[in-house]
Amino acid sequence: MINTIVKSLSLFFISQSLFAQAPNNIHYLKNVQYFKAQKLGDQVNSSYDEAYPVVSPDGKTLYFTRAGHPKNVDYSEDPRDQDIWYTSKTNGGLWSDAANIGLPVNANNTSLVNMPNINTLIIWGAPLGYTGVKISQKMATGWSRPRNFYRHLSNQYKIAENIFVGSDLKTIVVSKKGDLLVVFKKGREWSNPVHLGGIINTDKKESVAFLAPDNKTLYFASDGHPGFGGSDLFVSRRLDDTWKKWSKPINLGPTINSSDNESGLYMPASGAFAYFHRGNRLKGRDIYRVKMPTKLRSQAVVLVKGRVLDAKTKKPIGASISYHNLSDNAEVGYSTSDPKDGSYEVALPSGDKYSYLAQKKGYYAISENIDLTKLAKYREIKVDLLITPIEKGAKIRLNNLFFATNSIQLQAESFAELNRLANMLKQYPKMTIQIGGHTDNQGNAASNRLLSKQRAQSVGNYLLGKGIDSTRMKVKGFGASQSIAPNTTAAGRKRNRRVEFEILSKGE
Repeated sequence: MINTIVKSLSLFFISQSLFAQAPNNIHYLKNVQYFKAQKLGDQVNSSYDEAYPVVSPDGKTLYFTRAGHPKNVDYSEDPRDQDIWYTSKTNGGLWSDAANIGLPVNANNTSLVNMPNINTLIIWGAPLGYTGVKISQKMATGWSRPRNFYRHLSNQYKIAENIFVGSDLKTIVVSKKGDLLVVFKKGREWSNPVHLGGIINTDKKESVAFLAPDNKTLYFASDGHPGFGGSDLFVSRRLDDTWKKWSKPINLGPTINSSDNESGLYMPASGAFAYFHRGNRLKGRDIYRVKMPTKLRSQAVVLVKGRVLDAKTKKPIGASISYHNLSDNAEVGYSTSDPKDGSYEVALPSGDKYSYLAQKKGYYAISENIDLTKLAKYREIKVDLLITPIEKGAKIRLNNLFFATNSIQLQAESFAELNRLANMLKQYPKMTIQIGGHTDNQGNAASNRLLSKQRAQSVGNYLLGKGIDSTRMKVKGFGASQSIAPNTTAAGRKRNRRVEFEILSKGE
């Protein structure tokens, strides 16, 4: 215990002494314990050029760009060629020896921009014959051939110095001509770029941004803000939705920044550690790792991880995953699952309530929800997402229905779930269903049966309002007679309070 205290104090005083030697105009946080950046071992760094680290959201896989290596795909044609390499955490917590990710990803001088989720790579390179932004996704046989992430954006920013695609796949931070800008996806189109303003941008170069999963905290390299020499790493926080108002950038300090060039900062979803490169390509860069002081981390997120499974066979499925803000049903991001093992990860920022679901043609998605309004620190939770084949006899729980206690009035957060059901019934115009209401065993049995039927009827009434004929729907209230969990715990009783529908006839 005493040794731990002494070690912490020594780190603190070392940091303070370093700051004491720094120019007075450097903006940094005082009274913060700064940790010394550690150069990664020879499993990652070599005599060649290693740069632009990208770590998976769970922190278990590290990708990076390596230039000039004889095992690069196009080395024989151009020894200056750069490829994407990767390393994984071993059971002992060390990194395995790095390996080239190979074809089809590495072709024509490829570098990795970022990894929004474990099944998606955003690539900067020329696999399709022109330099631009590409996307590669996990397939049953490996990574897919990179395709255009968006051709117009790629062509517009062919001369961009760097691009970062946010974890929502809807927000892109672009560094162009020494300034940082942001572009947003609107439906199938991309917005015009928005300049991040004079708090972030200076008359010198700002580049290589990393937008944390909270979508508010921006880390970037700058030659213009006061630093320790070369390009330094900074952090700033977005103050409103204009993307033009930011907090004053904070220098990440002399245990990270040096008289050399630091750039390419990247973090896992936890924000506990940062990876970056130091040096320049001419002499060769190396990759470093540093523990981040709490006050320099982004806002807390939850990393939701699990598998997408067929509810009937429990076999893994490759599917698209979308997540929405429950208050207005706005889609705030999307992801995919691995078709080989069904695995997925989604990082959700604190401060809101979300619904999320997996979707695949021929299946009905069983949606889930999570309340992150009071989230204070990073968490990881496991949730397997089930999707049910659309067939006779399928029984599907409507998870995102919300009623006030002892009420039959549907709350607005329920409408997105019911709209999906209405759309399926319109897609199968001869389908018939039974809507069943269920309660726990608390209270009077007759009252419970009545409440369960009235809640089921509220769902039926909503569907009637969406144009679904009453002859296609049966409504029943089962009370507590069909419990699916013990009523002896609060969690069990919550599972038993539900509304579900059963497909009586698909009508094909």
